[in-house]
Amino acid sequence: MGVDEAKRAAELFGGAVEQIPLQIGDLGRAQLSAVIGDDNGETCAALARAAARHRILFMNVGCADDALRVRACETFTFHVAPSEAMFRDALAQSGRRDRASATAWDGLLTRFGADSLNQRFRAAFGQSMTSEAWTAWFAVKVLWESSLRAKSSSAIALRNYLERDSTQFDGQKGAPLSFRTWDHQLRQPLYVVEPTPNGGARVVAELPVAGETESFRAALDRLGTPQGSSAPCGR
Repeated sequence: MGVDEAKRAAELFGGAVEQIPLQIGDLGRAQLSAVIGDDNGETCAALARAAARHRILFMNVGCADDALRVRACETFTFHVAPSEAMFRDALAQSGRRDRASATAWDGLLTRFGADSLNQRFRAAFGQSMTSEAWTAWFAVKVLWESSLRAKSSSAIALRNYLERDSTQFDGQKGAPLSFRTWDHQLRQPLYVVEPTPNGGARVVAELPVAGETESFRAALDRLGTPQGSSAPCGR
């Protein structure tokens, strides 16, 4: 869905978007601006290393492994998928642990334009938008909007744009979303979900909640790897 929406937007500006299925070994043989991928931690680490070697942007949309944000942090890798530490922090801040889980998205969200996004996804695929579907959709949105604003589709130009402190995106979460410079993790609210007696689930909390004297960006940085806890992903 993200690619289809990006293609329609690109046509309005005289551009084009192309999606090419690839294996890790293909990265050095294809002319790419970016690769979007997920799998287990080992595969994502291999993708991150290959992307750095070939100077291609890697958008991680599924791997939560903390190591990818800390000791295995790569300069051309950006994480749309929340980290394990972010999920832990969200549950800790919510005070709900026994049956609850934290997620990047839920198909029943309605605020901040989430209802429109969920309805478009449900109309296209006949099912609710999952967390994994949202991260993939958002990664394509980030790449397309960044190439438009940076006036370039080169991986270096895109990386430089994403590392700017002023760069931010709308992901239908009610807050500007941006990438942290130290671990290249997307700052984003998370949702705490609990099962219901009828076998469904419901969102019971949205984290973080900003304190009276802090900005919402500062509150978002309380989810996940703190600054100074990892080798900088940036140059």
